[in-house]
Amino acid sequence: MPFRWLNGGVTKEVFTPDSLPPLTAGRSRYGVLGFPIAHSLSPFLHQAGFQALGLEAEYLRIEVSAQDLGSAIPRLIQGGFQGWNCTLPHKNSMFSLVDQVDATASEAKSVNTVRLEGGKLHGFSTDALGWRAAIDETWKIDLGKSRILILGCGGVGQTLARYLAKSGCRSLVLVNRDAARAQTLAQELKPVVAGRFPLESMAWQSGDLDRALRETDLLIQATSLGLKTDDPLPIDPSRLPKGLKIYDTVYRKEFTPLVQAARKLGYQAEDGLGMLLHQGAFSFTIWTGQKAPVEIMRQALLSAAGRQS
Repeated sequence: MPFRWLNGGVTKEVFTPDSLPPLTAGRSRYGVLGFPIAHSLSPFLHQAGFQALGLEAEYLRIEVSAQDLGSAIPRLIQGGFQGWNCTLPHKNSMFSLVDQVDATASEAKSVNTVRLEGGKLHGFSTDALGWRAAIDETWKIDLGKSRILILGCGGVGQTLARYLAKSGCRSLVLVNRDAARAQTLAQELKPVVAGRFPLESMAWQSGDLDRALRETDLLIQATSLGLKTDDPLPIDPSRLPKGLKIYDTVYRKEFTPLVQAARKLGYQAEDGLGMLLHQGAFSFTIWTGQKAPVEIMRQALLSAAGRQS
């Protein structure tokens, strides 16, 4: 089956490691691995970046299940990939599959960007840097003076918690449906925090959650809820204190249900599209060695999502 190309040189196909198209001579190949992956807007921002800099390169969506990730890597290399991004559910698993990790990945214990160089897989984590850039761009808040609550201690939640434990905030609360996971993460972070600020963990259904929310300035929604149209709200915005800001790390073409519901109630709420843009820009530079044309990539991303700039 031939490619079906959209405007901007982005293919609408979703490939698997066994269904990759032939690679055009002289072209570099990158992509994003995930399950599911059809919703990903990453090809639009990266293809726009490649074209803006005159780079002969393509960026594909690759569907890989969790159990097939390890066996997929040799096929990706054979298929001509020079690097790739990882999204749900692969970031933590990829950390143990690469040959080397840089400081960002070592601190996050997660890999969302892989570069093939000298026959070795080099792992990086651009999620926290991308999130921080999005936060600074959107609200320009002082995280060091902010009381932060992270809802969800999976891949991205762990990455952001580890980042905040090192960089610092006024207080940090970790909330997870499985209380043991939140508690384990808090115990891991205690030596990093070293008493510089309060660190707390609790279950999603804890009676302390409302109290913790009242003492929160920034709520980070770090579960996958909102990715599917029939997902329930991760939290009812009507129970949140006024003045609290909400950052939902999930993105879709339309704003997530949480962001829509929160905005209707007057909250400042953003979804993960800005984080996607900036983490992608950092990945772009890792692969190409060139400064990412962020504004061009932003416009391509907003256009793909059907949003106004």
